[in-house]
Amino acid sequence: MKQVSIFIAATLIVVIEITLISTVWVFAPSMMHDSAGYLINQALFYAFFAALVTGIIMLVVGLPTYFVLDYKGKSSQANLALVGAIIPVVLLFLIMWVTSSSGNSTYSSGQNYYGTYREMVVNNERTLWGWISVIEQFITYSIYGLIGAITFGKTISVMKARN
Repeated sequence: MKQVSIFIAATLIVVIEITLISTVWVFAPSMMHDSAGYLINQALFYAFFAALVTGIIMLVVGLPTYFVLDYKGKSSQANLALVGAIIPVVLLFLIMWVTSSSGNSTYSSGQNYYGTYREMVVNNERTLWGWISVIEQFITYSIYGLIGAITFGKTISVMKARN
């Protein structure tokens, strides 16, 4: 029973940590431009879904991966950090691959990218700015996974040492 509570506590710590980091990362630039009430509502909405997604990824992918690494005796901090950085990239790649609109050759989109409107997809092909945006997302989520995995590993080791 103590083992289960250790894993639940470590998972909750990671979910809270990543939720706070990602919410601040997304909403800190808006602090100068938007009203506080609007920002708080948007940040809480974002934080709810960030916590939900982080929790699901931790339960469905992170914990089973940790248990496999631990079973094989490979659950070192370095391995956890590496796997934590890779998991979000693989998941994001799979989501992009599954949701790609390969049947529609006229699909185009753009967005305000750091203050300038950029075409991201033209005729179903990513532009340079589209690929830069994708790479930026891969790096950002990889950093979140890295931080979460390191925190999880440290939490587990500290809690096991105390028990």
